[in-house]
Amino acid sequence: MRALVLVLVAACGVNQTPQPDPVPTLPSCIPNRDGVIDASELPIAYGATLAYYAGANRTVDLAGKSGIFDLSDERSDDTIVALGPVALGTQWYADQFPTGAFVVDAGSGLDGVYHQDDRALWLDGTASQQPMPAAGKTLVRYADPVALLRFPLADGEAYSTTAMLAAATIDGLPFIGTDKIDVDVTAGQRLDVPYVQFSPVLRVRTHVVRTPSTGTPVIGKRTTLFMFECFGEVARAESKQDETAADFTTATYLRRFALGHTGDTP
Repeated sequence: MRALVLVLVAACGVNQTPQPDPVPTLPSCIPNRDGVIDASELPIAYGATLAYYAGANRTVDLAGKSGIFDLSDERSDDTIVALGPVALGTQWYADQFPTGAFVVDAGSGLDGVYHQDDRALWLDGTASQQPMPAAGKTLVRYADPVALLRFPLADGEAYSTTAMLAAATIDGLPFIGTDKIDVDVTAGQRLDVPYVQFSPVLRVRTHVVRTPSTGTPVIGKRTTLFMFECFGEVARAESKQDETAADFTTATYLRRFALGHTGDTP
C-alpha cells in the first residue's frame, strides 16, 4: 500500500489545494494497525492530494457506540474536494515562517503553515493566500510553533498549549492576544465512511480558544479528526463557533475520505 497524504488544517474549507504538475510518486507506508501513529506513519507527500466528500451543516455522532464511529451516510449534496500539502517557498508570506516546511489550504482564502519532525506535527501559523484580499490580509505567526499532534499519537494522550500572538493581523486588523489549544486522543475500534471502514482509528479532539488582550470577545472552535496510519486524516468534523459540547452533534463542516476518487482529479 502506498502512503496517502496527511491533511491537517486549522479551519474549514472546500477549496482545492493548488498542486504542481506532475504529481510526485507517494512514499511507501504500510499500516501495522497497532493503534499508535508515529511520524513515519504520517509521511508528508508534497504535491499529492487526497479526495474527500465534503458538506456543511451535517448531523454527526462523534461519541461513537462501543468504539465504532459511523459517518457512512451518503449525501447527494456532498461535493468532492482534493486537499494536500505543497512546499513553502514562493508564497508571499514564506519568509515570515522560518521553520515552516509546507502549506495546506485552510479554506476561506487562508493557508495553514506547518512542519513535522519525529516529535510532532507543528503549526507555525496561518496566512491569507493573497497578500491583499478583499476581506483584508491575515498573518498569524506563532513565536513558538504549536504541536498539534504529538508523536506517538496514542489512546489517552491529552495536552494543552497557550500560544502568544504578539503582532498578528486578522482580516486587515491588528490583533494581540492568545490562542489556547487543547488536544485529546481516544482510540476507536472502527470508523465507517461511505464504502470503506478504517480499523483501528484514533479520534483527535481539538478545542481552540482565541482571546484578545482586551479580554473580549473570546472565540472558541472545536474540531474532531479521525486518523488512520499512513492515510492521516480520514474524516473531520468542525463545530459552530463557541460550541460547548466536546462531542457536538451538528458539524458546520464535515469531510470524509472518498473511496474511488483520485485526489488529483476531483
